[in-house]
Amino acid sequence: MTTTLDISSITTETRTVLIGVSWDTYERLLTETGAARHQRFAYNNERLEIMVPLASHEEPTRLLDDFVAVLVDTLGIELRKLGSLTLKNTQQQKGLEPDCCFYIQNEAEVRGIDTLDFAVHPPPDLVVEVDNTSQSLDKFPIYVALKVPEIWRLRHNTLMIYGLDPQEQAYKAQSESIAFPGLPITDIPQFILMAKQDGQRSAIRAFRQAVQDAQKDGL
Repeated sequence: MTTTLDISSITTETRTVLIGVSWDTYERLLTETGAARHQRFAYNNERLEIMVPLASHEEPTRLLDDFVAVLVDTLGIELRKLGSLTLKNTQQQKGLEPDCCFYIQNEAEVRGIDTLDFAVHPPPDLVVEVDNTSQSLDKFPIYVALKVPEIWRLRHNTLMIYGLDPQEQAYKAQSESIAFPGLPITDIPQFILMAKQDGQRSAIRAFRQAVQDAQKDGL
């Protein structure tokens, strides 16, 4: 008998949205809870989302982190991984912590800088969100304010790629990654499922081979 994993039935995180929260309260929560906390916060228009990730949220997040490393290693380019770095636009009073974020095209510009100021430095080139909860806060307006060029959103075993439009006003779904054109990004969910059956390292090796094959086909 063949068993099919129904990702849509899995609760991967718990999310609570509070209304009427001030920006000062959000900033105070960030300061008082510190970087080591388990919760992740997102803030927009007096709405504060508190997300607590579960194991079924963290496993695909960490795998996506590894898959991005495979992509840059295959291409022979640099990468700066900054995990759930707090990203804020203080002027517009918007902020969040993605599941993971990366500097790729702009890696050299922020290399070695310990304290990033997004009024001066560029935002991450790519952020990843794992979100299987329909009640979650809409984070796209926050990312627009931050001018993040590319978002990957994994939801119910489907990975969608979004790019910031030329007017920097909205995100549009697209078939290819800005950072990794021509590579099998939307196939990533099948390798996450493979990790559950064959092990994480086996899935990473299989993804590396798929990326190498796609790169050869593109030559």
